[in-house]
Amino acid sequence: MMVTFSELLINTPPASPCGCVWPLQVKIHISIAIYKFFPLVFKLAEEIAASLLLSRNQVRIVGANATNHQLEKITVLLNLVPQGVKFDDTTTFLIYKKFWHKEILTDASLFGTRNFGTKKI
Repeated sequence: MMVTFSELLINTPPASPCGCVWPLQVKIHISIAIYKFFPLVFKLAEEIAASLLLSRNQVRIVGANATNHQLEKITVLLNLVPQGVKFDDTTTFLIYKKFWHKEILTDASLFGTRNFGTKKI
C-alpha cells in the first residue's frame, strides 16, 4: 500500500496509528562541518527531543546544508512530529518559546554555537 501526503503533511511517528500529521518545521544553524555532522544526526535528534520533552521518534532531521560557503557552519532542517494530527496551540507556543530563548540544550563540544528558528506549517 502506498500512502501519499500533501506537501505540508507527513506520516505519523512509529508505533502511532497510520495517518497524516501537521509537523512543526525547524531550521537550526550550528557550527560544525557538514562531514562531521552526519555521524551525529541521531545524537542531535536525541538532544532536541530531550530539551522539548518529546520522544526521540518525534524529531526527524530531514536535511542539512552548508551555510554560504562557510565550511564550519551548516543549516539543519527538521520536523517536529505531533503524536496526534497536530500540536495543540499551547504545546506549539512552548516549543517556539524554547527555541526563541535558546533553551534547547545541545552538546556545544559537538555542535558548537547554534541559532534556531521555527515555522509552524
